Amino acid sequence: MISSIISNVIRFRLIVLILVLAGVAASVYTIRIAPLDAIPDISDPQIVIYAKWPRSPQLLEAQVTEPLISALTGSSDIQSIRSTSHMGYSFIYVILNNGAQRARAQQLVLDRINTIRPQLPSDAVITLGPNASSIGWIYQYAIVDRESSHDIRELRLMNESQIKPALQSVPGVAEVASVGGLEKQYQLKIFP
Repeated sequence: MISSIISNVIRFRLIVLILVLAGVAASVYTIRIAPLDAIPDISDPQIVIYAKWPRSPQLLEAQVTEPLISALTGSSDIQSIRSTSHMGYSFIYVILNNGAQRARAQQLVLDRINTIRPQLPSDAVITLGPNASSIGWIYQYAIVDRESSHDIRELRLMNESQIKPALQSVPGVAEVASVGGLEKQYQLKIFP
């Protein structure tokens, strides 16, 4: 078998040479026009929902996160839904099927959120994350006061007023999400 292949290659060497050169030319052409990325995004497309409600993780999960997940479950183009709830905020990751149209899926998610909105707490803030890669966070940082001269409200204010605007002004930064700390609140308590 191998001897017949070798004899045919020798006998039709001009045709074999033309085919090899055509293959090399096609390979070079394909490599030159193929879009290359330093870190290709091989993960599934996703939509991130950010829910903010200043309550405990258990209460936030029960009254905001779970109703949102229930409203989204069974929707077309959605492969799976994952969530994580923390003190005062939660992230819901809606993983889309491969080939799903992101704009259509995002509109579907918005419609489902608007449908269930009256059942959620009125002071809960629900927003969709930006259209970004689903690889994850590029960078995480923590503001640490080693001398304990500032409380966590002051650290949060420093982040919101100085660091976050500076990071958001960098070209290519999609979002700077503040997590943790306490936000300054003004409360009016009336006792009859």
